[in-house]
Amino acid sequence: MQRISRKVARREFLSSAMLLSVTVGAGAIRAQVYRYNPEHRRPIDATIHHLQEIAARNTYSGREQKRYDHALTHLSQFAERLHNGYFDKGKLDDAIGNVRSIIDNNPMDDRARATLNRDLAELRHLRSDYLYGYRYPY
Repeated sequence: MQRISRKVARREFLSSAMLLSVTVGAGAIRAQVYRYNPEHRRPIDATIHHLQEIAARNTYSGREQKRYDHALTHLSQFAERLHNGYFDKGKLDDAIGNVRSIIDNNPMDDRARATLNRDLAELRHLRSDYLYGYRYPY
């Protein structure tokens, strides 16, 4: 009786181990699959352009200007790494947070705020769908 239960236990252990290895392996493969797609650069370039335009039209205090500088720096670093074939989600997350901070804290007109909100939504879309055929809508 004990032999049967050992066989069953061993079979269950092996099937669990295989399932775990397939799951972990699929995640690793997904992370390594990224290939540079010029389409992924479009929302980054649009956001950089909009941030530069808005910053040039307004005068800001030191803290407000630093928010723009941080966002532009993180977007540029992300774009550079993207061009080299590496999708750096951390840098993109930093850039998204920086743009969100600008929207929440910097004074700007409604049109500029709407533009940055649209850019922010597109950056989030890029982050979530970059492996699944992301297309820039504009």
